[in-house]
Amino acid sequence: MRPDYANYPKSEQGLGLISAIFVIVVLAVLVVGMNSMLRTSQTYRAQEVLAARALLAAQSGAELHLSELLHPENPQVCNSDASPVLFTVSGLKDCSYQATCNLITLAGQDYYTIKSTGRCGSGVDSATRIVKVRVAP
Repeated sequence: MRPDYANYPKSEQGLGLISAIFVIVVLAVLVVGMNSMLRTSQTYRAQEVLAARALLAAQSGAELHLSELLHPENPQVCNSDASPVLFTVSGLKDCSYQATCNLITLAGQDYYTIKSTGRCGSGVDSATRIVKVRVAP
């Protein structure tokens, strides 16, 4: 009970091979496209993590500067020139902050403005975020 292949038209012979090659090519294109999307997604995710760490570094720097400025035992002197400070904790390794302070008067009231710049990473893989805090003494 073998099928009689002699009855098939000549134009249908070899169609399976062409179909298989087409399917392989389509699957290869899909795999390359998915690989490219995955690589791009990983790059953006890494940059997003660096940006979040830079923001946390800037916020930490502003809070540290404020705690020194407003501590009752310290004189309330606004330091306008500060050098970068590197973090040593594990969550903020390779991150630093630089905080500056300015004293301004608005409507007869004195305010301290703390500007903290957080940086994480180096070179192309780096992120910088700035946080400003204004507080009345």
